[in-house]
Amino acid sequence: MRIKILYLCISCLCCLNSLSATHNRAGEISFVQTSDLTIHATVTTYTKTSSVSADRDSLIVEWGDGSFSTVVRSNGRGEILPNNVKKNLYITDHTYPGRGSYHISITDPNRVENILNIDPPNSVNIPFYIETTVTLLNLQFQYPNHSVQLLQPPIDFGCVGQLFIHNPSAYDEDGDSLSFELIVPLMDKNTPVPNYSYPNLINAGSNNTISFDKTLGTFIWNAPQQAGEYNIAFVINEFRKGVKIASTIRDMQIFVRNDCNTNRAPGIIAIQDTCIVAGSTLNINILAFDPDSTNPKTKIKLEAFGAPFYTNPVATVSVSSVFTASPIHALFQWKTDCSLIRKEYYTVVIKVTDNYLDTTGLSYLHTLRIKIVGPAPENLESSAQNNSIRLNWDKPYSCDTTFLFRGFSVWRREGSKFLVHDTCNPGLENKGYQQIAYLIRQTQANKFTYLDSAITKGKFYCYRVLGEFARISSQGFPVNFVSSLHSNETCNSIAVENPILLNVDIQKTDSINGTIFIKWLKPDAAIFDTIKNPPPYQVAISHRSKAENWNEIPGSIKTYNRFSDIIDTSFYHLGINTKSDQHSYSVNIKALNLINHISDSSQSIFLKGYPSDRSIELTWDAKTAWNNYLYTIYKYNLITQQFDSIGITDQTNFKETQLVNLTTYCYLIKSTGEYGINYIEHPLINHSNINCFTPFDNVPPCCPKLIVEGPCDETQNPDPDHLVNKLSWTNPNLNCETKDAIGYKIYSITSNVKKLIGEIKDINETHFEDLLTRFTPTCYQVTAYDSLQNECTAIDSACVKYCPKYKLPNTFTPNGDGHNDLFKPYPYLFIDRINMKIYNRWGNLVFTTKDPDINWNGTDLNGSQLSNGVYYYHCDVYYTGNQPNEPISETITGFIELLSGKK
Repeated sequence: MRIKILYLCISCLCCLNSLSATHNRAGEISFVQTSDLTIHATVTTYTKTSSVSADRDSLIVEWGDGSFSTVVRSNGRGEILPNNVKKNLYITDHTYPGRGSYHISITDPNRVENILNIDPPNSVNIPFYIETTVTLLNLQFQYPNHSVQLLQPPIDFGCVGQLFIHNPSAYDEDGDSLSFELIVPLMDKNTPVPNYSYPNLINAGSNNTISFDKTLGTFIWNAPQQAGEYNIAFVINEFRKGVKIASTIRDMQIFVRNDCNTNRAPGIIAIQDTCIVAGSTLNINILAFDPDSTNPKTKIKLEAFGAPFYTNPVATVSVSSVFTASPIHALFQWKTDCSLIRKEYYTVVIKVTDNYLDTTGLSYLHTLRIKIVGPAPENLESSAQNNSIRLNWDKPYSCDTTFLFRGFSVWRREGSKFLVHDTCNPGLENKGYQQIAYLIRQTQANKFTYLDSAITKGKFYCYRVLGEFARISSQGFPVNFVSSLHSNETCNSIAVENPILLNVDIQKTDSINGTIFIKWLKPDAAIFDTIKNPPPYQVAISHRSKAENWNEIPGSIKTYNRFSDIIDTSFYHLGINTKSDQHSYSVNIKALNLINHISDSSQSIFLKGYPSDRSIELTWDAKTAWNNYLYTIYKYNLITQQFDSIGITDQTNFKETQLVNLTTYCYLIKSTGEYGINYIEHPLINHSNINCFTPFDNVPPCCPKLIVEGPCDETQNPDPDHLVNKLSWTNPNLNCETKDAIGYKIYSITSNVKKLIGEIKDINETHFEDLLTRFTPTCYQVTAYDSLQNECTAIDSACVKYCPKYKLPNTFTPNGDGHNDLFKPYPYLFIDRINMKIYNRWGNLVFTTKDPDINWNGTDLNGSQLSNGVYYYHCDVYYTGNQPNEPISETITGFIELLSGKK
């Protein structure tokens, strides 16, 4: 009796706890490392305001080093927010025993009740757990770490049937790299909450999907199907020099309502990403609007969150802080300076919300990223000095006084290379240059300067300079380096005794009688040492094509008795295949002492093409000693019988579209280049081979967008004798650039086996019904094809909902009248097999089957007709997909009344 009373008391206490302790909605933990072993931590939680009995004026923080602290709430009784939400801050310092990585965490016994996707309906009894990992950095060599700040609150609102978007507006003060990962919320360290479903699995279907951007942290839910409260969680990882130094888990809540599904979400028009040079002012026009603005009561409010509002200089947005009439025109303005230069983007989240629900409503988020880069050093020049090359550039540099400026780096390559400024990708990594000097600050004659002595005669060197920026640790070590935009290029060399190729120019395209013009520059007579290299001199041009060995061209070999006699510096190479072969050349001057003075080799430009549907993709390549910085594309004009210019590019490819299939087009390429050295002739003009191509249709149509409605869908009222999956899709000719689809092919996918089940040759027929002969979960694909049988490949699968259903009647009349003569289930769905046993009133087995259709005719195991009466059944039901050794999906029991009656 005492045990029973104790049990009742415990049950009552548990019940009271469930009723009163509903509490946590969302939260995260942030920190700043203030010294080698000390951090300043902030725990932020969002709780249910009305849960007064569960209000926490203090929390226990576990520091990950075996110690705990009771931390008193820092913002009084908490900040009361709308919608029964309270924001709580718990701030304290902690000193660790040594350097290492530690997990800071808090655990609270209760979440709020009725969270739809956490152990429904028992979420109130599931603990709330958040965690942040801190790695203590050695501050002699590293800059102190500030954990990520999440500037967008973790409480957000959605609406049934409407697109939901959330971005946490993550900001890392130190410029560390961030990545995001969607995870299951936790109830303890490494322990996910039980029975968790991602939001799209509540009333799952093709109209209920989620996606998560691992770079920006944007969560998109398209679209909620059931009203209620949901929780999601994600972890933000911080990286410095490729090493993870911290991670933060945010657990957040989404309120989904069903009283706004006729409301349409507002929208925002603004740029997405931009990159600017430090010192300039960024102005971004923002247009926020509400498609329901014809309703005079509808107003919208524009808000902006993000790092630029926490920097100095600070960004501003000229907008009212209250709901106003649509549309709203706002200006984001940020006057930048050199202190804002960093490798990572600054993220700004712009949010517009309507007032459909008085103080809130549907929202739309627009995320834009801003990168601020260092300006390019200006007016870089070079000059040859003895056996070195001197570089000079402008002083002052516009960012050389900022605390981030560390100096300049010098980059070099052999031969010139044309580059344009890519403001979003500063620096010279992987752009064909090698760094030869770092953190240069030397000056001379009011210029920044550098002397390159590590050079070789006969080589042409080209240079660019970058500004370098980084934060500094307490002991002066740089952290998070970032480079500026590159300077102009300057090229120079120590005077050389080798010839220099100027032209490898195809002048006739033919498979047998092609012609290439070769031109070269002989060495400067003031430099060429005729005593060290006595006459006579033999000049020869060497050639190879494909993978052949180098061979001297017989007609190019000439002998001169004096160096000044070398005046013929051009040659026509005749009788070669310039249609399908690429050719390489070099020039050699050989003195009497057999010393060779050989130029760098260069190739002819070789043009190729790839015809497709009404288009031709042209590509070409040529390895040359000079830099080709511009290409002009020519196409043959049948009317004028001349080649006309159709485009220019600095790339080695070009695509022409809007062509006529099965028509032949011919092209050639003209290159413009230079060595980048003033005394060498420029520009250098060369031409490719002529090549012809015929476009043809090899591009399939776009794939249709497919929707499948099955017996599980509420919108379908299934006919028990005609259960079907109904497929409908879009006509790709209505929304695709390629509008030549003529029919569709329909495929079913069952157990990973794809099968063609139908073909429709009318492009305007966009419906199909698949009769269910076996109740197996099935996915479908619909492709479109054109008149040449090009079939689309970017196919999305659509699957029917999975709703196993098996129900039995409680009576049947096996009297042979053709009505209700067999005991069988109601129409069932997704049932693979059963194990049915039927017993009489004395417990004797009278019938058994594994057939889901049962079809019992009222006879016993010996085939004898049973008498009228009530029979008991036990039926194990196995859903489709269960293997013989897998658990029973469902067990049903009950009674059957057998009424044979009269025939």
